Amino acid sequence: MFSKLKALFAEESKEPEKKEHTIALAVTALMVEIMQADDDINASEHQAIFKAIEKRFELNHDEVEALIEDAKYAQNKAMDLHQFTSLIIDHYSTEERIDILKELWLIAMADDHIDSYEEHMIRKLAKLIGVYHDEFIQAKIDARQEVIEGRSV
Repeated sequence: MFSKLKALFAEESKEPEKKEHTIALAVTALMVEIMQADDDINASEHQAIFKAIEKRFELNHDEVEALIEDAKYAQNKAMDLHQFTSLIIDHYSTEERIDILKELWLIAMADDHIDSYEEHMIRKLAKLIGVYHDEFIQAKIDARQEVIEGRSV
């Protein structure tokens, strides 16, 4: 089992599609982590993840659902978050990582309440993906503005 997960997250892949799926799985796993942070998984958070993944990776409905299920499994089996965050650092610019952070805020805000566990986890993930505190705050402000304007993910 461990060897399967290790292979799943291997950085070197001969197939570009497989590499992209690995990155997509890593991003989705972080989103699942936020959804599960407050032990109150609801449809609005799931929908926020669905919309973010659909938009970010240009996937169809079935592909998004399969990716979310794969990410839930991978996230639940992971020993830590490094296997996900290291891929994100390696494959995304700082601006893209800030955008991912904003998406995490939008997921936390989807149920109209940011739980302290969600905020703590987003703060931890920001550090793990190399986003500075001022960028962390700006991502939160930008996400809140999107919610207010009704443009979320």
